[in-house]
Amino acid sequence: MKTNRLKMFLKKISWGYIVLSALLIILLVIRLALPAIVKGYVNKKLNELPGYTGHVEDIDIHLLRGAYVIKGLLLKKNTDPAKYPFLQIKHMDLSLEWNALFKGRLVGEVIAETPNIHILGTEDISKEPSKESWTKTVKALIPMTINKLKINNGRFAYVDLEKKPSVNLHIDHLQLTALNLANVQKTNDPLPSEVTLSGISIGKGHLKAHMRLNLLKEIPDFDMGMQLTSVNLLALNGFLEANIKFDIERGDLDVFSKLKLTDGQVDGFVKPFVKNLKVLNVKKDIKKKGGILRVVKKAVVGLFAKAVENPNTKKIATVIPIEGNIKNPKTSSWATFVGFLKNAFVHAFKESITNEAKGQKVS
Repeated sequence: MKTNRLKMFLKKISWGYIVLSALLIILLVIRLALPAIVKGYVNKKLNELPGYTGHVEDIDIHLLRGAYVIKGLLLKKNTDPAKYPFLQIKHMDLSLEWNALFKGRLVGEVIAETPNIHILGTEDISKEPSKESWTKTVKALIPMTINKLKINNGRFAYVDLEKKPSVNLHIDHLQLTALNLANVQKTNDPLPSEVTLSGISIGKGHLKAHMRLNLLKEIPDFDMGMQLTSVNLLALNGFLEANIKFDIERGDLDVFSKLKLTDGQVDGFVKPFVKNLKVLNVKKDIKKKGGILRVVKKAVVGLFAKAVENPNTKKIATVIPIEGNIKNPKTSSWATFVGFLKNAFVHAFKESITNEAKGQKVS
């Protein structure tokens, strides 16, 4: 009797081992196949975004820490030149934010290494894919709510290849940290999230910005302060020549800005300061297009700038107010907002050089 019971017990154990082994093998196969499955899904969703194509080179899954890694992300418009794709990210790590999980919120932390973003001056933002299309694409890449975002050594560039000469304005070594984007801390602050960034601009300028915002609204509210200091204006001669047929021989630029967006209403200002400005080089300018007229124009601007220069600080300052409402039913809010910023900053920059705007303030 005991022998039969022993045989039955051993038989049950054997079947248990067989079932357990089979389950482990199945799990191992699924685990090995999972990165390829996720990669195929992500690539499919990237290419479903209207007007765009994209792919990722590889995806790694880290089950123990609740994370996955995207390697070699590329997303480009069908009209983008090969050299200037919309988005490239060398390495992006997405993981669960365990502190938030203990508070009952399933949210993620994203760390993007060396992302590059190119915005083309010829793009028609009003023809961008719908918000729903972008949401589906982002969810394919990041299948949970982002609460913390960090960008290391990024690059942001504005490129206009149709200008003569072409324009390439950029921020390098971009560092960005965004906290409490999903308002996990559940504060009563109307602007519960915080973003800080820094970088180096064209002309070796130093960029710093701080923003409080509320991303949970359909049109996010925010309050931002920004400064860009010690820009060598010689690096911007291509931009000047392309936009106002003008260049300079010497000068430095500081820009300070304050912007606030509340319920779709934009309010703020851009205030650039130009110092040590020199605009005229007769021997060089007379050989360029426009010849004598170019020399005369630059001489007049130079004299005017000297006349309005603050004798104590040796600076020329202009204040450009920014105000308006981006709730235009015929245009996307994002397109309207970008239009505000583009016009305001370009306008401010031009006026800081020529200082000929009506109602200008000199300090």
